[in-house]
Amino acid sequence: MRMNEIPARCHLVGGGIAGLAAAVYLIRDGRVPGRNIHILEASRPGGSLDAAGSAEQGYSMRGSRMFGPAYVLTYDLLDTIPSLDDPAKSVTQDTFEFWQATPWHDKARLVEHGRVVDPTSWGLRNRDRADLIKLMLQAEDALDAKRIDECFESPFFASNFWLMWGSMFGFETWHSAVELRRYLLRFLRLFPDLETMQIVQSTRYCGYDSIVRPMVRWLQAQGVQFETGFQVTDLHFAPRDDGKKTVRRISGLRDGSPADIEVGDGDLVIATLGSMTADASLGSMDTAPVLKTEAAAGSWALWKRLAAKDRAFGRPWAFCGQVDQTKWVTFTVTDSDQRFSSLMEDFSGSPAGRGGLVTLKSSSWLLTFHLYHSPAYAGQPEGTGVWWGYGLFPDRVGDHVPKKMSDCTGREILVEVYSHLGFQQHMPALLAAANCIPCMLPYTTSQFMPRAPGDRPGVIPPGTARFAVVGQYCEIPANVVYTVEYSVHAARLAVSSLLGLQQEIAPAYEGLDHPNALVEALRRILR
Repeated sequence: MRMNEIPARCHLVGGGIAGLAAAVYLIRDGRVPGRNIHILEASRPGGSLDAAGSAEQGYSMRGSRMFGPAYVLTYDLLDTIPSLDDPAKSVTQDTFEFWQATPWHDKARLVEHGRVVDPTSWGLRNRDRADLIKLMLQAEDALDAKRIDECFESPFFASNFWLMWGSMFGFETWHSAVELRRYLLRFLRLFPDLETMQIVQSTRYCGYDSIVRPMVRWLQAQGVQFETGFQVTDLHFAPRDDGKKTVRRISGLRDGSPADIEVGDGDLVIATLGSMTADASLGSMDTAPVLKTEAAAGSWALWKRLAAKDRAFGRPWAFCGQVDQTKWVTFTVTDSDQRFSSLMEDFSGSPAGRGGLVTLKSSSWLLTFHLYHSPAYAGQPEGTGVWWGYGLFPDRVGDHVPKKMSDCTGREILVEVYSHLGFQQHMPALLAAANCIPCMLPYTTSQFMPRAPGDRPGVIPPGTARFAVVGQYCEIPANVVYTVEYSVHAARLAVSSLLGLQQEIAPAYEGLDHPNALVEALRRILR
């Protein structure tokens, strides 16, 4: 579209962080009136950056996100948004102040059979070091659709380095080597602090309260229209005189009933395709979550329909077709007292909320958890604790509970965690105070699956006009998925391209462009 031309209406399909960020950019950078922006969301805004519950019923969050200094675009975006508690402070300012007051310093990053392991020895052989450096320096195009386990020998995956790196980011051996390379270079500055996680930043509350709620409040104040309960099922394109095609009609279900939205000549459409939290299900202390694979509905179904019409929209089947390799079980624990927090403070040597991640090295599920600084939720009662965890191998049988993690209740997951920590003598009191809500997520690491060029559509798919794709499943060179920054980056690229804005967008941080950081990382690898 012509520069400075204001679109008549902007239809945003999906109210996750990418859709919310796009709306902010349309208003802030594009000077689009808020009343011209229409966000269509099947459930509630926030997408995968969600959280819910109460101290009485138990809190729950499907996922959790960490931040870092490389999140340049995210912090720039959130500097526009007033924080939840103090409108005089931006979300960015509030986050930095919180991080400076409560920095992480992990003293129990790895635990084995109830004892803290010294993680400063990464346990890498010379061959492992060579393979790791080779992957970092190798051209991405040379990797094609290789898996990680095609780039390393099996002893590498038993090293402390891999246990810390893989558990921190969620990598499995069968995931994309391209994505691992991007992560190694994107988070190169993390290498010197990998054991302590001191460089990692966190928001004051959970992501929903610290990021989503302030963004939604600001957008609503600008007049943006949120239509929840609207599930988009298809986008209908028609050719223009210049040969490009543009969306002319949006089909969907409004509260379960068929509904269409006509798209005018001056309108824009920005769609989030794919979802890492689709088909999620919750369990309870006494029930296990159920595995659902009903991707015929939601953003996966929309993406499949578009891809079936045109190869330019990518290949969603590369990401959502192997649930056994993409599913996770996460769990959120609400403690009615501080007993577990106190035990963990004594065990780890770090105050609750400042100890970073704890990975149970001897766990067959490879359990990892993190205690939140209280309050983790706005309005959380004093004296209530919240912590969150996940297992990378949910289909393995437990070491203390003879069941697969995917078949376990919240109570059984806690028994496994407490047993690995050596807290058996405290178990009755700990269980009595805890409410553990497990969550089954069939597609959590789907964006990590091996991919080939073209499997992910570009932010502006070729041959289209006035249409963009955002979220975790579009292609952005050098940047890494499974981050808030990726969704924000996609949103900014989409808005800038669609509106013809003459603005420079900072490229993703890549270690090869920063020789000092690269040298420090190599020194740490070779130690």
